[in-house]
Amino acid sequence: MPATHLPSRLSVNRHHQAILRQIQATKPGRGNTTQRPEHLGTTRKWYGLKNAQSRAILLDFIAAHKDLSYEDWLALLDALYHGDSYEERCAPRTLFRKFPRYRRQLPLAQLDAWLGCLNGWAEVDSTCQTVFNDKDLLADWSGWSALLESLAGDENVNKRRAALVLLTAPITQSPDRRILDLSFQLIDRLKGEKDGRITKAVSWLLRKGIKQHRDAIAAYLEAAAPALPTIAVRETRRKLATGKK
Repeated sequence: MPATHLPSRLSVNRHHQAILRQIQATKPGRGNTTQRPEHLGTTRKWYGLKNAQSRAILLDFIAAHKDLSYEDWLALLDALYHGDSYEERCAPRTLFRKFPRYRRQLPLAQLDAWLGCLNGWAEVDSTCQTVFNDKDLLADWSGWSALLESLAGDENVNKRRAALVLLTAPITQSPDRRILDLSFQLIDRLKGEKDGRITKAVSWLLRKGIKQHRDAIAAYLEAAAPALPTIAVRETRRKLATGKK
């Protein structure tokens, strides 16, 4: 489907403003010490909401807007991805998951552009972890494989992380060899990087692959171990041996 024209961000999106008002009016979660800006890798404004609080705001919005059109959904996502706060940039996750039909209509070029709005592991993972599934990817394999290869070669480290994290759900959901082979290809491309956003994502993807491809992951690990990040080798070997993270 061709990209839908998005309204100028100079105009006010009423849905975005309604969600933002709820974010601003919500009291920060007590004891929220693990979700702090320095831990999340963000320098944006942070309202201190727990994930459950942010999700509840979006679920309330969705319950009141079940008839949201594709065009309004798209414009809302674009406004959120250009919001000033961490909570706004992470809000699209629930809108992707609760509108699967719209999610599958989304032009991948638009997703690529939105990924460029994210900074830090937590923002990236909010869009990329368990949002797009194996059926999404396999329904347009040529488009998705081209996007992931492009992300892996992007100068933006956040996009490179996205390339790996986007595969962590599909690789657990499908035995399709194309997903595994692409995962190995992208890991080989990124395995020499030292940034923790990449080394931890490599480990994550390898460990997730064990569910559907245990023997192939074990063989790859032993062959590639000297060149892989130390954390990836250590954690994947532990997962293979114990079944635990």
